[in-house]
Amino acid sequence: MLSKKQSNQPQVTHEFNLKKESFVQINQQSLAELLTFIDFADTQLMIGFVAVNFAEDRNTLIEILNNHPQCHEIQFEILDFADPNLRFLRDEIIRDLKEIHLKPDNKLVLIVIGLEKSIGLSGEYPPVLQDLNFVRDAFTNSVPHPILIFLPDHALTRLAKYAPDFWAWRKGIFYFQTVQSTQELAIEKTIQSERILGSLDLRERQERIDLLERLLMEESTDVRTRITILQELGAAYRSIAEVEKAEYFLLKALKLIEEDENLAEIKASVLHELGDTYHDLGKWDRAIALYNQSLEITEHIGDVQGKAVTLYELAGIYANKGDVDKALALYNQSLEIAERIGDVQTKAATLHDLAGIYANKGDVDKAIALYNQSLEIAERIGDVQTKAAMLSNLGILYANKGEVDEAIALYNQSLEIKERIGDVQGKAATLSNLGILYANKGEVDEAIALYNQSLEIKERIGNVQGKAATLSNLGILYANKGEVDEAIALYNQSLEISERIGDVKTKAATLHKLGMLYADKGEVEQAIALFNQSLEITERIGDVQTKAMTLCWLGHLAEQQGEYAKAISYLQPALEILQRLKSPDAESVRVSLDRIIRNS
Repeated sequence: MLSKKQSNQPQVTHEFNLKKESFVQINQQSLAELLTFIDFADTQLMIGFVAVNFAEDRNTLIEILNNHPQCHEIQFEILDFADPNLRFLRDEIIRDLKEIHLKPDNKLVLIVIGLEKSIGLSGEYPPVLQDLNFVRDAFTNSVPHPILIFLPDHALTRLAKYAPDFWAWRKGIFYFQTVQSTQELAIEKTIQSERILGSLDLRERQERIDLLERLLMEESTDVRTRITILQELGAAYRSIAEVEKAEYFLLKALKLIEEDENLAEIKASVLHELGDTYHDLGKWDRAIALYNQSLEITEHIGDVQGKAVTLYELAGIYANKGDVDKALALYNQSLEIAERIGDVQTKAATLHDLAGIYANKGDVDKAIALYNQSLEIAERIGDVQTKAAMLSNLGILYANKGEVDEAIALYNQSLEIKERIGDVQGKAATLSNLGILYANKGEVDEAIALYNQSLEIKERIGNVQGKAATLSNLGILYANKGEVDEAIALYNQSLEISERIGDVKTKAATLHKLGMLYADKGEVEQAIALFNQSLEITERIGDVQTKAMTLCWLGHLAEQQGEYAKAISYLQPALEILQRLKSPDAESVRVSLDRIIRNS
């Protein structure tokens, strides 16, 4: 009985032969010219460029060359340089040459692939091309072999533009057309795929990006399809936190759309995606403007699903800005539409964010119930990105209830998913939350290490809101270590960012922490002023947890000053909130309150 591998082999071979025949049929002239180039290439440096847009066709062509009768005395060696951070190509080739065992009586021809990764699609003067231009003459003696550099069209164009001296050494350019089945398969795996972006791991996302970029190079692609590809690229790059690239592709899509008035639905979608991108960057006013443009179009054309998603995103921004009532109204509008049309993905996301608002308001049981509803949906539809977010937020709630081990387990489950799918923004948030737990356990060095990992990611991806929160949390640790000046500096950095972007929740938390520092220093009036600023914000936005802690501090300061009635007026509502939150801090506040009442 044949094994599964053996039984499938003839079919695989047959499919490859069909692809090879199709490739040769549409590229006869180019193949003949390339074979002539290889035949006449001397055993010295000669550079030929081979334009092939898809890796699958490139591999087919290499297989054809390896098995072609005209190349039986040619030793082809493939050098794969797919590192996006590659800078010194010549050095890498020299290093690899030392590992190649030369066959006697054979001519060595180097095949360079993967260089398009470091050349990129946008930006000026890629470092790898700057260096190629600079070291061009050094190639002559150090690489005395013919080189075939395989590149897609866009990379070839950028090489000619940004490394003109190196480009001038070309001895041949060979353009190969894409096999139709290759293009159709790429479309099937990307813009026609039923798999949502959130369900893909990092490798799959990068593969999707690669295929989309190659599809973009095809001249036969119609305008509508090009716009879809650009939008998909924007979304895919945003999903791996490369926000500048996401913005680049989305703006290109929008420019194409503006030239055609019949693309209203696509325009709404691209405007929405751009809004998401600016939301990530903390440019909330710009994001709101884009969402509202998108919302206007979706309402005009009757796109209820698009309307639900845009209402959801707007709600998130207003929640961050502290306008809780407006956020709740928008979330509920979104949820009503999502439930009515059966949009489970938007429903899951909306339940998730509603849970966050109820958690801040102190309704922990309702928050947990909403998170679990959202988690059930995410697991059912295979949306691992949303699942990771649910696990992380459930971790926050269990941490607040004092169930630290359960919280750590949830965070680690979330972290494993986020690392696997390449959700660097989510990873940064979870590292920060883990830092809080380890800090509470007294493991300060571990907490600082986690915060710094989180901070490095947030700075790299431009997440200014997350950076403000992490700086604030780092300030706590340095304060606990007695390094007050360092703590104040970190708090002030956080405060500057949160004020600049309008993140009132983080601002309130940071003002509270600064108040604690000044209280510990004995500067009571300064501390009270900071606590009152924080209290005003937390009352306005409904952040009862921070409000409770601020009331506790104001109560203790009032007690120290002998103002017992004032102390009771602060501690009584604080105790009610903490008991409602099922916080482990409630008991110590109750003891303090009883003591003050007895002494007053």
